[in-house]
Amino acid sequence: MLFNRPIFAARSILVPLVGFATIFAAGCGSSSSPASPSGPDSLVTIFITNGVYSPNPLTVKKGQRVNWKNNDTRAHTATSPGAFDTGSIAPTSAADVPVAMNTAGTVSFHCTLHSGENGSIVVQP
Repeated sequence: MLFNRPIFAARSILVPLVGFATIFAAGCGSSSSPASPSGPDSLVTIFITNGVYSPNPLTVKKGQRVNWKNNDTRAHTATSPGAFDTGSIAPTSAADVPVAMNTAGTVSFHCTLHSGENGSIVVQP
């Protein structure tokens, strides 16, 4: 009889913990990717780290806005001739104005300050 008590006590604690863990895990599994928000007015961020744009390519829906966040210690730009130019994005800062992606297709962009730094955005209808 002594051995049943600790097992019973452990079971009474274990069952609620398992239930909590199941609920907690279910909530974590349903998060959406920051690179693919749901609404057409939502803002998507492209990060610049070590001279690399990420995600690359970025896929968005027509009408979504894109901004760039510079995680580097040097300035960068995101420039697509005839479409947009963020201007210089200071280290550890974001571009001043997000860009609305209003035309379906693929938009290529690059950093005007550093050759070889390129990215693209796929705009779905």
